Amino acid sequence: MTSEPENRVVAVVLRPARVTDLPAIYRGELGYIRQWEPQHEQGWRMAAERHLQQWVEHFERLTVADIDGVLVGYSLWREEQGSAELCTLHVGEAHRRQGIGQRLVEAYIEQACSAGLKRLSLDVRGDNPARLLYEHAGFTQVGVNARGYLHYERQC
Repeated sequence: MTSEPENRVVAVVLRPARVTDLPAIYRGELGYIRQWEPQHEQGWRMAAERHLQQWVEHFERLTVADIDGVLVGYSLWREEQGSAELCTLHVGEAHRRQGIGQRLVEAYIEQACSAGLKRLSLDVRGDNPARLLYEHAGFTQVGVNARGYLHYERQC
């Protein structure tokens, strides 16, 4: 008698970050740099303290996606001049195209709007497929920033 593989529904939980999540977030950010901007890896590593400071300063706005106690994605936003700015959103490669990024974007929108902020923004590389996710969530490209990233905005 052979046993059938168990069909298991994977439950993704969005939750506030814990301090113990910071190493996984560091690895996620470094992985992004290596994949999309390898020419900036050395500079990014040299600025690690600045990145850590940003994560800590805005810790209450750091949301993680968790599957069975394993961090599979995260997002961080901050309030900037009365608006909300998405600083980073990352989903691990093995968990992409499963709706996790969409849930993190929706959480960003909900949290920022609940905080009373009216304008939400983010910047993304033009060749990053995540821009389609942002457009689907109602963000519209309104320009290009000084680093060449596409600048997107939406209202609450």
